[in-house]
Amino acid sequence: MKIESTINFLKIIEQFKTCERSCRTTDNSRPESDAEHSWHLATFLLLLEDEFEGVDFTKILKISLIHDLPEIYAGDTNPYKDDTSNKEENEKEAAQKLFSVLPESIKKKFEDLFQEYLEQNTIESRIVKSADKLMPLVQNLCTNKTHSSYRELEVKYREVKDYMDSYFQSDGVLRDFYTRLLEESRCKGVFYD
Repeated sequence: MKIESTINFLKIIEQFKTCERSCRTTDNSRPESDAEHSWHLATFLLLLEDEFEGVDFTKILKISLIHDLPEIYAGDTNPYKDDTSNKEENEKEAAQKLFSVLPESIKKKFEDLFQEYLEQNTIESRIVKSADKLMPLVQNLCTNKTHSSYRELEVKYREVKDYMDSYFQSDGVLRDFYTRLLEESRCKGVFYD
């Protein structure tokens, strides 16, 4: 391992703590960061570890921790209000730039994990993607009394349901969470309507 390139990468990803998302934190004075989101996602998945049989759970945690790192350069894209037409291409370019500072063997591991997440061709990548889609529902339920990013951005229940349904086609624990979180969000007035 090259110490200098590792330190350089750590300095770069320090910016991850300040990459802002649409959701607010529970103190309502600032947006949630990508780093906070990734930690929350990884912890959520860790809580569900026993629910997933026959999967590489270490890979799930790795993907969850790096899936948004390229947003250091590409920025976060809100699926309801931002232009998403070039999102994947922008994130691929950002990942290439970000991971290029790593030693070759580590660079390849990170690139492969990120590509796997984008392609959604493994059970691990699909688990992370589905769980990732649940986090804004959790976040908005936590901040609903003082602030809802869905209400602020005028995102309606039907928009969220139409966007999210495709990620929860299969029966399983994540679909159960989706059903519960979506209904609770609707009942508690998290959405614009």
